[in-house]
Amino acid sequence: MEGLYLHLVRHGFPLAVRDYQDALTALEAGHGLHRRDALRWLCATLWARTEEEQIRLARLFREFPEPTAEVVDEATGTRHGAEDKEPAAGPAATPEGPREGGGEPGLVPVAEFATPQETGLGLPRAQVPAAALRPFVLTPRPAISLRALIVIWRRFRLPRRSGARTELDLDATIREQSRRGTLVEPVYVPARANQARLLVLFDASPSMAPWRSLGPTTAESLRRSRLGHTALYYFNNDPTEALFETDRLVRPLTLERAQERHPDCALVVISDAGAARGRHDRDRVASTRRFLEATATASWWPVAWVNPLPPRRWAGSSAARIAALRGAPMFELGEDGMVRAVDFLRGTR
Repeated sequence: MEGLYLHLVRHGFPLAVRDYQDALTALEAGHGLHRRDALRWLCATLWARTEEEQIRLARLFREFPEPTAEVVDEATGTRHGAEDKEPAAGPAATPEGPREGGGEPGLVPVAEFATPQETGLGLPRAQVPAAALRPFVLTPRPAISLRALIVIWRRFRLPRRSGARTELDLDATIREQSRRGTLVEPVYVPARANQARLLVLFDASPSMAPWRSLGPTTAESLRRSRLGHTALYYFNNDPTEALFETDRLVRPLTLERAQERHPDCALVVISDAGAARGRHDRDRVASTRRFLEATATASWWPVAWVNPLPPRRWAGSSAARIAALRGAPMFELGEDGMVRAVDFLRGTR
């Protein structure tokens, strides 16, 4: 299961550690065992939420190689063909080195020095046995996963009826039949759809470099959020100066122009607000106050501020003063903080 999980993650399938733990729990309960198709069914049940993800998971599952007999023996604790092989004294490894206190060669890294014919300094080069290596996930992970962001955005709902009349209005149909004595035709109304409008402003300044990877994740999550209207813009420390369409801060857009394009939107600002540098900048606080006043005129309300740094880092910096400004409560970046921010946009205070 570990190899399959890493295979899916390397190919971009949205999985978190919690998903891996859920799969292990299901396997311990006896689900998805003994057959490859049973394991594929288990993974699709736990990890695929849409038809597109089911198709993608099935393709990646087919690409995952069949385990070798040695891997099966190691995982199940059995040994096939043991009569043809000598008993193994320990894990196989090359190259081999002496054990402590003498004895047979064991699984020990070997330090080797460059020969005089080689160029450069004769620095030691450690040779680690391949069998001793363990897989490590070194891919940068965002502060919050794509799947979690999609689920959180979908909490922001404003259902309204719009479009073609495709949904049966049972009460109106009964009233119409009672009034006429006979039913000429049923009464239809437009279906309900989420008409919530959301605008996200992401700080792409150098102080936000550790969280730069969250920008593309946010853009993809908004695209798949099924909200009525979404938009994402980037800014450099101060959103009143200019907004940008990419995280490289190119193609600038004035704040007034953005307000004309996206009126009547709830607003989420993702920025450290000066907490990363730990300084109190009066100009930044004053500029942020003017920005919040400008959002009110454009009907960008309510406003939720999300800070990637924990609240203990806000003290003594501009973030503490900005968090105290009226109309823009500040939340910590993370699943819990994002849920609280979206609930604030929904009207839960």
